[in-house]
Amino acid sequence: MFQRSDLGHRVIPARLDAVALGDRRTSLRVGAERVETVEHLMAAIYAGGIDDLAIVVDGPEVPILDGSFAPFVDLLAKAGCAETPGNAAELRLSRCVEVEEGDARYTVEPGEGLVVDLTLDYAEPVIGRQRSSWVITAETFAREIAPARTFGFLAEVEPLRERGLLAGASESAAIVLSPVAVLNTTLRWPDEFARHKVGDLVGDLALLGTRLNLRVVAERPSHRGNLTCGRALARAARIVEG
Repeated sequence: MFQRSDLGHRVIPARLDAVALGDRRTSLRVGAERVETVEHLMAAIYAGGIDDLAIVVDGPEVPILDGSFAPFVDLLAKAGCAETPGNAAELRLSRCVEVEEGDARYTVEPGEGLVVDLTLDYAEPVIGRQRSSWVITAETFAREIAPARTFGFLAEVEPLRERGLLAGASESAAIVLSPVAVLNTTLRWPDEFARHKVGDLVGDLALLGTRLNLRVVAERPSHRGNLTCGRALARAARIVEG
């Protein structure tokens, strides 16, 4: 769960039923109180095997930091975890689920643990078509996915800042693109864009509030598509309580 310390510590649950519509990010809301851009932190929490955590923020947006998941992975590792009695709830499917949302397509099959097979397909040649496929474990996420940074086209940055988002962010907080080139950094992997989208998908599906036993094949995913997929899974799946 999240709490806004600047607004009296009211609880905002990190669950799908608290999701508010957002633009290129995932936001949670209870009444008029919101927490924006939760997906990077949620991905780090899920991949780290953490199932119960209170997160206190002093403003409307989780810090973007360097634009990747890695700072959250590192902070959680330094803090450590406390074991509690019982087992985490698990989500299991008995059949394949297919979801479409705009250009995004998802095929989700029963599995053991979480496997993500993701493809991007951008008209802009700077990204083009990329595929990234991973078994999501704490070690794999930390090494192969967490350092992948968020990205956006230069023309998109100023409108977000005008809406009060990306507060304090600089060019070091994201990969800035033109249609044909990376403008401000060197990529950590040739497929860094697809790896980042894998992390975003993990963070969005973490709002199901369970450990996931799924193989997710995602084509041209988006936050809106990820959340629509999550809602479809909540309807179709069986939750095994811990």
